[in-house]
Amino acid sequence: MMATKKLNVGLMVTKSGRWPQALPDRRLAQYSAWLREQLGQEMNLVIPERVMTTPQEVYAAIDDFRAALVDVVVMVYGAFTADDIAAAIKQRMDVPLILWAPHEPPFERDERLWANALCAMTMNAAALHRMGYACHTVYGDPEEDAAGGKILRLLRAYAVKKAMNGMSIGMFGYRPTNYYVSTFDEAAIRRVFGMTMNSSDLQVVDDEMKKLPQAEVEADMAHVRETWDISRLPEGHLELHSRSFLAIKKIMKDQGYDFGAIKCWPEMTNMHIQPCAVLGRLLEEDITVGCESDVDAAITQVMEQLLTGQKPFIADMIDMDEQENTMTFWHCGNAAPALHNEKYHPELCNHPLIGQGSAFWTALKPGQVTIARLHNDHGQYKLVLMQGEALDRDRNTRGCMSVVRMNSPVRGISEALIRHGIPHHYVLVWADCRQAFQEAADVMGIEVIHIEP
Repeated sequence: MMATKKLNVGLMVTKSGRWPQALPDRRLAQYSAWLREQLGQEMNLVIPERVMTTPQEVYAAIDDFRAALVDVVVMVYGAFTADDIAAAIKQRMDVPLILWAPHEPPFERDERLWANALCAMTMNAAALHRMGYACHTVYGDPEEDAAGGKILRLLRAYAVKKAMNGMSIGMFGYRPTNYYVSTFDEAAIRRVFGMTMNSSDLQVVDDEMKKLPQAEVEADMAHVRETWDISRLPEGHLELHSRSFLAIKKIMKDQGYDFGAIKCWPEMTNMHIQPCAVLGRLLEEDITVGCESDVDAAITQVMEQLLTGQKPFIADMIDMDEQENTMTFWHCGNAAPALHNEKYHPELCNHPLIGQGSAFWTALKPGQVTIARLHNDHGQYKLVLMQGEALDRDRNTRGCMSVVRMNSPVRGISEALIRHGIPHHYVLVWADCRQAFQEAADVMGIEVIHIEP
């Protein structure tokens, strides 16, 4: 199960000494309250109680930030601020810096300029650039999506990066026969995402299945009978389903794997435990195990879970209809039950192609979807993003499927995916999270390929 690590955020409101104090004090109260309201539950916030003006105040605040292991600093312009404060933060703290300039208060013809924040931010960013430092810049007020919304997306992007860093990927087997696209670059995964890779042989799954207490197996079998229609599941498959579900769940916990990927055939086929429905049930419990050893798709799935809190779906794109401008996303039966469209009577059946296991046969729920795929392109990770609307359609073949009306012409999408060398697995999540994905990719240094108008 994925570990959770809260992001530590430092907020500092600043001004240079000659600028009036009243507006910066109001902004300190306003922006502190806003950030606590928006992120106080999901992040640790460190906020000095006064506006930062002198070098001594700034250095003391930086010492407090460092003691609190602050991951990102947000510097809000209470009023005009010279280059020294932003420079001190970057020189004394090796963390990202977000410069945030609010709008100027309403102008009055015969009144003075009260903040000049946009000018200060532009000047500070230029000074940092000259010194060799990068920063993010945000202009506007908290209620604006281009400002407050961007701040939230940036901080959540850094939260995703922190959460992913240090995760342990559990590999069950290597890859299916002749699936070159399921190979992976362990060094690149460590460099880009900070993840480590470990492995458990498929024999370990078999051994664990045999050691399970019979009472525990029978309890899970009873749960399955009560929850899903298994009338078409062959005799003996239910017990193997429950044993493999419980065994993989136990191994994931015992080994400390945050998520995994599994070689689900041909060995598991020969063991009669083709695990499609098992993977769907594990995901329902927030245990992510990607099918067909597709590690990059599994990492994409984890990113979608962290960004949205929703259950993703790894799928093939098996058909497109140019008249309806739809694509059909299908897989053998691995969709989490939260995605099933109950209107069309989901079933837990045999594997839809080769038998010898368990799989959900169901249409998936309607709604807006983001379709993503991380792709290692000769050592450099790229992220493909698409968007569409999953339609309320029954399945037209065995397995799990969703018919999605795309935002771009489907033939052009297909040709673009092939042209960019994108593998055949795509990860759907029922939310429009393209902006959040873009921010997360940016902070990780991943190029984004938008396949849309």
